[in-house]
Order: sequence, then C-alpha cells, then structure tokens
Amino acid sequence: MKEISLQEQKSIMLEMLKSFHEFCQEHGLRYYLTGGTLLGAVRHRGYIPWDDDIDVGMPRKDYEIFSKIYNNEKKEKDYYFYTFHNEPDLYVSSGKLVHTGTMMEEAVDSPVKLGVYLDVFPLDTLGNSRRQAEKLTADALEIRRKLDVQNWKLIKERSWYKNAVIFLIKLFSPKGKRKKLILAQDELCRTYESVDLGAFVGYPCAAMKIELLEGQWYRERILQPFEQYAFYIPVDYVNVLNVFYGPTFMELPPEEKQKTHHAYHVWYKD
Repeated sequence: MKEISLQEQKSIMLEMLKSFHEFCQEHGLRYYLTGGTLLGAVRHRGYIPWDDDIDVGMPRKDYEIFSKIYNNEKKEKDYYFYTFHNEPDLYVSSGKLVHTGTMMEEAVDSPVKLGVYLDVFPLDTLGNSRRQAEKLTADALEIRRKLDVQNWKLIKERSWYKNAVIFLIKLFSPKGKRKKLILAQDELCRTYESVDLGAFVGYPCAAMKIELLEGQWYRERILQPFEQYAFYIPVDYVNVLNVFYGPTFMELPPEEKQKTHHAYHVWYKD
C-alpha cells in the first residue's frame, strides 16, 4: 500500500470538510469549526502548519440528525460516518467521518480500523448554572481518564516501564469495560439535552480539562476563510478561543512546541 504524506492527508481532510459543509447546508444542520481547527482558521486562515487533524462541533440536536441520515443520504461513496451505534467497538462516544479508501494505524488499542477522518463532536448543554456545568464536566473528565486507559496501546515510542504499567492495567481490567464507559459518557453528556443550547455548553465527550463555554456565543455563525474555502465558526469566536487557549491565542507557541500531537501512519487501500 502507498503511504499518504501529511500534505496529502491534509488535502483529503479538506475535501472531506468541504463535503461535510455542503451536506449540512443542504439539510439545514448547524456546525462550527472547533479546537485547533478553529484556531487555525482565525490565526492562519487555514491549517495550523504543524497540525494534522480537523475538528468540527455540532449542537447535539443537529449531531443526532446528522448521525441518523448521513450514511443513507451522502453522495460520496468513499465516506462513512462512524459512531458507537453503528460500530459498537468504536473507542469514543463522538463520531468520525471516515474516508474508507484509506487505512490508518493509530496509537489506539481498538479492533476498529479507520482511515483518514474528521472528528465530529456533539456540542452539549452543560447546565444553566456554572455549578451544574462544572460538576458535569468534572464527571465527564473522570470517565475520560478511565476511557483513555482502555484505549492505550503498547507502542515502541513509549518507554518500556510505561508500556509495562499499561500492560498490567489492561491485563486486570474487566472485559467490556470500554463499552460501558462509552455508554456512561454518552448518557452523562445528554444530562441537559434540549432543543437548543443552554446557558453553558461544551464538548464533555472530548474535553481534556474543564472548558465552560456560553451558549450565547454559538447563537450565530459566520463564514471564515480556511485554505481555499470558507467554513462556519461561532460569531463570538474570540471568547471561545480564550477558553480553549487563553488570551494570547493569536501568538505562536515556542518553536519546540510546534509539533503534531497524533501518532499514526496512513495508507491508500489497494
């Protein structure tokens, strides 16, 4: 199989994002660039030069509609939207839009073999008070930590003693625990599910720390240039990026931190 370069991978993901945008437009579904993709759109008008993925978020209502209709109504035969509902062994509770003509080897212990993908996260209501939002996010982080242990994979890039600890933890971990954690995470994220976004929102299924966003920041969207296209971002993107990255988000990090954060290889299928 032919290995895909990072630049080729970025081109594939960009075309997938364009297709995702067009599908959402046709079906009246809301989405926003999020995480490093949002930062890249604002600071670089495209990819962060050393980044290697694309993240989008959808209000939970829109996410669930997309999950139900996409695979039946999509135009691209090589795209498929994976969730733990249609692939019970998926290692996260959020969705992944996958290019099925590619194959990926990830540093994740999972029987599911994906290709190049976009992460699609549900934007959930965390509650109508800061206390509710902090409690839900803290509970979600606890599940996330346990789920990360289940997803750890023994890799040569990690020291032998860390691999030994991971091996022992996984050896004595009950069978089927990952699925139970994903179901618990999904149920928790839906605690305050409603037709529209509440006072506090976030991505508790993916958060690595407590990140409280305000629902009003997402009431409106604007199109922002990203590479040669334009995609939707929240109108109050400055507030959002302040929460994610702090008030200096427009400044480049030190050169030693300008590195990709995923460990994988990607190939075209024969």
